[in-house]
Amino acid sequence: MDYDRFVEEVQRRAGFEGRDEAERAIAVTARTLGERLLAEEAAPIAGRLPGPVAAAVRGATYQGDFDRDELYDRIARREGAPRGFGMEHAQAVCQVIGEALPEAERLRLERHLPDWADLFAPRSAGAPPPRPAHAASPPEIGQGSTLATGRPGSRHPLSEARPETAHAESVARSDDPHADTRLSSSPGLTQERLRETLADGRPGPEHPVSEAQR
Repeated sequence: MDYDRFVEEVQRRAGFEGRDEAERAIAVTARTLGERLLAEEAAPIAGRLPGPVAAAVRGATYQGDFDRDELYDRIARREGAPRGFGMEHAQAVCQVIGEALPEAERLRLERHLPDWADLFAPRSAGAPPPRPAHAASPPEIGQGSTLATGRPGSRHPLSEARPETAHAESVARSDDPHADTRLSSSPGLTQERLRETLADGRPGPEHPVSEAQR
């Protein structure tokens, strides 16, 4: 795995918006990891990592066998971030380190750091990346609801939905939208209310058709 791919993977898994944020987390985590390894332990591991990551591991000085909580605390302090962010950044970077190493070196690293071994376990093939802890939670979806059975939270499948497609007073919502204007069913046009018919002429009480065109 080259350095560009390494940064892309960390950026995606930790939910960073920019590359510079991912690179900072990588440098801080690699340095902190190096502080837990003796020089003779760090050298063969660093030799199989991308250049900037290897340099950060090699540049650190062993500071004792601190635990995982201290790992997260150190990373958070160095990033100037809340501890929760430090924890998820450490997990993302360590997982990509585990995937970047050949299996022999990864197993060697796990033997050196048995209490951190699970941090370096490669992600299962095809598994989606973990959702960053600080990312917004998706809207709650009603139990058993899917796109196939309805909108999120709905108990009514799409096949039963009857969306309103017209305004309350629209003729489109009537079973017989032209009833008021069809002669056969009209409740009474102006001419009929005056007891006139089309045979008698246009509206007007004294002019039959025969005279209307004169």
